[in-house]
Amino acid sequence: MTEPLNVEAAVLERYREGAQNKVEALCCPIHYDAKFLRAIPQEILDRDYGCGDPSRFVKPGETVLDLGSGSGKIAYIAAQIVGASGRVIGVDFNPAMLELARKYRAEVAARIGFDVVEFRRGRIQDLTLDLDALDRELAAHPVQSADDFLRLNETCERLRREKPLVARGSIDVVLSNCVLNLVNESEKRQLFAEIFRVTKTGGRAAISDIVSDKPVPAEMKNDAELWSGCISGAYEETAFVRAFAEAGFASVNIAKRDEKPWRVVNGIEFRALTVVANSGACCGESPAFPASPIAGKCC
Repeated sequence: MTEPLNVEAAVLERYREGAQNKVEALCCPIHYDAKFLRAIPQEILDRDYGCGDPSRFVKPGETVLDLGSGSGKIAYIAAQIVGASGRVIGVDFNPAMLELARKYRAEVAARIGFDVVEFRRGRIQDLTLDLDALDRELAAHPVQSADDFLRLNETCERLRREKPLVARGSIDVVLSNCVLNLVNESEKRQLFAEIFRVTKTGGRAAISDIVSDKPVPAEMKNDAELWSGCISGAYEETAFVRAFAEAGFASVNIAKRDEKPWRVVNGIEFRALTVVANSGACCGESPAFPASPIAGKCC
């Protein structure tokens, strides 16, 4: 019997490599505004992997959350848009990527004239548990027995309750660039619920991700290379849009859809899609990107 794929281990290893060396297969060709790239060190640009530019939906003065922030490129672009009165929080669970992003924080701040970016370690499907805080607890109280293990569960719940990684309703706009597909299938509903939980009423999520034109079969979902390469974990397109509505977002707008597939694997087309989902009233909906009928009637 084939062992089920350990998704987190596969993703961690692939992106640990991606933090050290550029991996061409992990990214789609994307055009970013060059004026924002000039302030970002080349090492970050070389180690960035994405399929869209959700940062163009950020406004000055906002609090931004970048899920799966990786090398920090989108976070540092967003910082230049929000300005000195805004705030940007990047969340990633890969220590190698966080080290790279944090390495240049002071340098980027000096180049743009203000420091509004921070990077936190956590799982994007559990934005309550601060993994750096948990590491500190484990260093002080290592797990050496079954009793310690039971207390660890209590510690995790206390950290979630008292010092959540990202507080409820604290974010104006949640961004993500080709990361949601990397989350284990069994945790994707929780992932969308977390995005909705941290978004302010009247806020929004701007998500670029890889979607498929038909459901991905089980045998592909057990392929570590395909999963960590943003293929096997891709949502079928209509299901991806529907997931935002099911999480509670009032309107879901398809802002950009690549007509040409990024890859075709076993006859399935995989392409980049950018969605903007509004939390609360639909008055923030852009007329250029009407609500998708897949998500149901807006308002």
